[in-house]
Amino acid sequence: MIKKILITGGSGLCGSVLFQGLSKYGYKVKSCDINAHLSPAAKFLNIKTNKKIKKIDLRQMSKVLKATKGIDAIIHFGGIARHKAIQDRYKNIIDHNIIGTYNVFEAARINKVKRVIFASSAHTMGYHDRRKKLNEKSLFRPDSHYAVSKCFGESLASFYADKFNIKSMCIRIGSALPIPTDKRFLSTWISYRDLVQLVNVGLKTKKLHCTSVYGVSRNKRSWWDNKNAYKLGYKPQDNAEKFIKSKLTFNESKDKIALKFHGGVFTSDCFKGHLNSILRK
Repeated sequence: MIKKILITGGSGLCGSVLFQGLSKYGYKVKSCDINAHLSPAAKFLNIKTNKKIKKIDLRQMSKVLKATKGIDAIIHFGGIARHKAIQDRYKNIIDHNIIGTYNVFEAARINKVKRVIFASSAHTMGYHDRRKKLNEKSLFRPDSHYAVSKCFGESLASFYADKFNIKSMCIRIGSALPIPTDKRFLSTWISYRDLVQLVNVGLKTKKLHCTSVYGVSRNKRSWWDNKNAYKLGYKPQDNAEKFIKSKLTFNESKDKIALKFHGGVFTSDCFKGHLNSILRK
């Protein structure tokens, strides 16, 4: 039975939401982050979280080993959240999302942690044609260095499940936000309570080996077939369609490349590819 869990990236918005939500489910929750202070967004939304966030750099294996000792499961949300600047596409992505994620899984093996819930991203599917509905068996088509790092994490999860029997769920998160604010999010949004529920499913289900699911609410316009998550027990309560009459931005409106693919503006950023060749693949 999973009782003691560690959340990496605990000071971030999703980490704070998960700390609050999973604590209510009765888990003994600890959190760590390279930044021991709550993110401005978490403070603004008045999310009550662990005031004693352990300051840990996931690139330092000795610190990760210490943090994961005696833990039953790791909720790995630590790392660079998306590509923000040119330097994040190379050195920082490698350091935090590749080395940091490797250290988490290797520490799990050494400390006999039962399972890992990994925050992947829908951007692993970024260069798929938006007209095609995807499922957990769809092949990786990453749209950024950030997305490549998430493909690495999912592959690592598969390896550690098969080789060392560390159960894992990789959540390809769409848009985790309080409410959808852009037209794109009507398809990709996941509410906070649905995110907490999905992570809890990953912690509790007995059907888990290593699986990928989509981090999305039950949106009418969803681009992804999430039946795999439903089979494990996920029952999302929210639907972005209720916000259809809200004042939404349309950030992709003039971006012809972004509108073609699942990854949106991540796909058009620095794009030098051949559009028709990608769509035919």
